[in-house]
Amino acid sequence: MNWDDLKYFLMVSRTGSIRAAAIALDVNHATVSRRINNFEASLGERLFDRSHKGYSRTVMGDEIFQDACHLEERLNSVQRRVAGKDQNLSGDIRVTMPDLLAQDLLMPWFAQFCQQHAHINLEIIDSTKNFNLANREADVAFRLCKEPPEHLIGRKLGVIHRACYLSAKLQHKMLDPQWLAGQCWIGWDDKYRRPIGKIARDYPKFDSKHKMLSAGIQVSACRQGMGIAILPCFMGDNDSGLVRIPPYTSEAKYDLWILRHPDLRNNAKIQAFVTFMSDKLRDNPQVIEGSNYNKHLK
Repeated sequence: MNWDDLKYFLMVSRTGSIRAAAIALDVNHATVSRRINNFEASLGERLFDRSHKGYSRTVMGDEIFQDACHLEERLNSVQRRVAGKDQNLSGDIRVTMPDLLAQDLLMPWFAQFCQQHAHINLEIIDSTKNFNLANREADVAFRLCKEPPEHLIGRKLGVIHRACYLSAKLQHKMLDPQWLAGQCWIGWDDKYRRPIGKIARDYPKFDSKHKMLSAGIQVSACRQGMGIAILPCFMGDNDSGLVRIPPYTSEAKYDLWILRHPDLRNNAKIQAFVTFMSDKLRDNPQVIEGSNYNKHLK
C-alpha cells in the first residue's frame, strides 16, 4: 500500500464520483478509475459500490476511510511542521480568496509584494470555497467571516462596506426623487432577488428585475443602466462607469480576515506576506470602507 493510492481513495470517498475526484486532483478521470481499481485489487476487497448515483463506500471502505483520514492528518502535520521551519524568502505561497477580492482589491498589493520579493511566487486560488489549510490546500486565506475557525490564526483586516450604485450615464437623472423611486434592483437569484440590509431598506419602493449570480456581471449590467446594484465599495467607488445613489451612504457588511495555520507562523515567506498585506489594508481603511467617496459632488 502506498500513500498515492490512499489519496485517490480519500478523494473519491469525499466527492462520491470519479470525475469530481479527478477535477479535485487535477488528473484525468481514467487515472483515478485505474488507481481505485488497482487499489481494490491489491487489497482483495471491494471498497466502493458503483451505481448511477456515484460511488459509495462498502463496509470495508468505511473502515479504511477512517484509518486513512488519521494517516492523512499525521502526514499533513509533519509537512506543516517542516514547512513552518522554512526561513527562506523564496518558493511558492498558495493564497485563496473570493475572486472579487483578488481582482478589485488585493492585486495591486500582490504586485508590490512580488516586486519586493522577486524569489517568491504567488499561486492565487480564486474561490469562495473554504480550502483546508490544515491539509495544505492553501497556505494563506483571505476570508469574509465574523469569527475565523479556532484551529487557524490570523488578523481582522477591516470591515468591507457596500453601497448602492447606478450607471454614471444616468447620474443627471438621479436627483429627481420621482425618477429614482421608479428604478429597480438587479437581483441575484430567486432567494435573494430582493436585497436585504439597511441600505436596501432605504429604498422600499424599488422593484427587482433580472437575476445575476456574478458580481462582475452585475457591474456590467449596472454600467449599462439595467438597474441598481448593491456592490462592495472597493468595486463600485473605483469604477468610472458607476455612481452611488442618494443619500450616498455605505453599510458595514463583511469582516475581512487573513488566516493561516499555527504551524506556519514561523515560515519566513508566509510571515512576510501576511505582514505586508496586513499593513497595506490597515494603512488604507478607506479603500474597503468607502469613506472617501465624492463622485456625487462632481
